[in-house]
Amino acid sequence: MSKDLNCILPNGGFVVLVLALLFSACEPPVSLPPEPRLTSIDLITEGESGTLLLGFEDGDGNFGLEQSDTTEAFCPSCPFHHNVFCTYQEWRDDQWVTIELNPELGQVPFHYRAPLIAPTGQNKAQRGTITVALEPRYFLTSDWDTLRFAVHIVDRDLQSSDTLLTALVTKP
Repeated sequence: MSKDLNCILPNGGFVVLVLALLFSACEPPVSLPPEPRLTSIDLITEGESGTLLLGFEDGDGNFGLEQSDTTEAFCPSCPFHHNVFCTYQEWRDDQWVTIELNPELGQVPFHYRAPLIAPTGQNKAQRGTITVALEPRYFLTSDWDTLRFAVHIVDRDLQSSDTLLTALVTKP
């Protein structure tokens, strides 16, 4: 086929056509809003351990925190020290009840810091999966056996995603 194309195109035209085909095969830049967005959520359980898989995207590429991000809005006692927020809920008496955890009482909230992975190049949009290990166990001890998590993420500009809910899970 290239022999026929070389005959039709002027001298060197075949190279131009190949380059045009290569560039047309490149993906156009991704255009996403600057706010982070959760695109999927899955809670995988095995015994007492759990793993959250969170699909996300962020149009301006500023999702994630560095270890050194511990001042201003990201200070250890500040509300945005974490950027992945998982709210624990139990099905109690025919309704979902959010269980507020108090660190001052030794209870550890399901909040996490996803690392910054700065995009390179001109297109700063990020798409990926955040994996959160819920260990040593994913559930609280109580008389109720059904739970779920409500999850949202926050970027470095303190813009929040919508909240997604996991499917309900029965404790082991």
